[in-house]
Amino acid sequence: MVVLVCATVAAPCSARVQAQAEGDATGRVSRGRSASWFRVFLSNGQVLATPAEFTRIDDVVVVQVPVDAVAVGEPATRAVTLSASQIDWPKTEAYRESVRRVQFEAAGGARAFAAFSEEVAATLREVAEVPDAQERVRRLEAARARLAQWPSLHHGYRAAEVQETLSVIDDLLNGLRAAAGQQTFSLALTASATPVAEAPAVLPEPTSRDRVAQALALAPLVSDASERLQLLEATSAMLEQQSASLDAEWVKDARARVRRQISGEYRVSRAYARLRTWMLDKTARLLALADVRGLMRVREDVQKRDARLEHARPDEIQAMLGTVDARLEEARRQRLLLERWAERRPVLELYAGVVGRHVAAGDALLRALEDVKALSGPGSALLTQAEGRLAGARADAGLLMVPDEARAVHQTWLSAQQLATRALQTRRAAMRTGDLPQAWEASAAAAGALLLLQQLRTELATLVRPPTRGGHGS
Repeated sequence: MVVLVCATVAAPCSARVQAQAEGDATGRVSRGRSASWFRVFLSNGQVLATPAEFTRIDDVVVVQVPVDAVAVGEPATRAVTLSASQIDWPKTEAYRESVRRVQFEAAGGARAFAAFSEEVAATLREVAEVPDAQERVRRLEAARARLAQWPSLHHGYRAAEVQETLSVIDDLLNGLRAAAGQQTFSLALTASATPVAEAPAVLPEPTSRDRVAQALALAPLVSDASERLQLLEATSAMLEQQSASLDAEWVKDARARVRRQISGEYRVSRAYARLRTWMLDKTARLLALADVRGLMRVREDVQKRDARLEHARPDEIQAMLGTVDARLEEARRQRLLLERWAERRPVLELYAGVVGRHVAAGDALLRALEDVKALSGPGSALLTQAEGRLAGARADAGLLMVPDEARAVHQTWLSAQQLATRALQTRRAAMRTGDLPQAWEASAAAAGALLLLQQLRTELATLVRPPTRGGHGS
């Protein structure tokens, strides 16, 4: 009984496979080119024909759109980016499975299924020869599980035939389990083959007119302006390429639509270019003034102008708003620094005034240091006067309240005093001994002191000026 049933299971499969294989050659010829074209179904009802599978990356989808109207050979394509929310995913995925199923069949699906069927049949024949009833059940359950997986692993190919064969095997399993004394069995092993959705029919390859019409209808849906313009220009080229073979009235209307869309794209691009130029100039001037409210008004104006342009360039407007926001943040920081400086201004001016008296041009200390540097003096009287001025500077430096903002400035002043003291002391010693090398040593110290004093004058001027962008003062 087991041998008879196993033969009954295997034979219909093999016969159908052989018959199907004989028809595969003509099937590949008639469906091969159509099966190389996928379809992307949009939520608005539009259907895109593409010679390559789409690519989904997060919330965007990249589709290769044909831009070659000649319906012979592999067409030229251009990549366009669509929002994933624009896609009818159930229809698109179902059609992709249909195409893959046909491609699998054309690539030798019948032969693969025939080989698999023979393998299953061989297993069934082996089961019939196994003396142990429990082992027969185990092997037949394993064979059934493999058969049930075939459709889901091969794009639903021959799903109906697999289901029919599974029904026969289930009857056989029930008999074998009863013979083996089993009262229960695994639901996982007796379940039907994985259900495969009914495959939509593979559509024919798009004609030249289909490709032009598709590109025309798709262009307004493409979010990237450069992609949209490139697609429109490619559509115009397709029309010129195939105008002789298409309906003249249809071509005339299509050309007018393409010209209108291309003209509109250039017009909008110029409008956004003017908006960007205005925004950059306006925000630069307002930023120089740390005008926070003015920059906020510019941001509102950019959004209003974008609305009047019907939000035609979302990426460009996002970049513009990003620039305004960055400059607004910088202006707020600059405004805070200005307010802090205004509050601290009296203290800073007091400090700068005290120190500035000691480094003013023409002061006895500076004149004496110039003479020491040049080894041209100073005379005893000027040297004594300079030493007095330096003693006064050291006294003021010890008593003066130093603001936090002037810490670095004060350190420069102290270093200048140290070098000036060494220069004057060494020069006086050289005057007593007449030692020229000692005079040169004093000259070097005087040069260093003069350099630091010049730096100090610059730092004092910066200290009392309002802060500018990039630093405390300009």
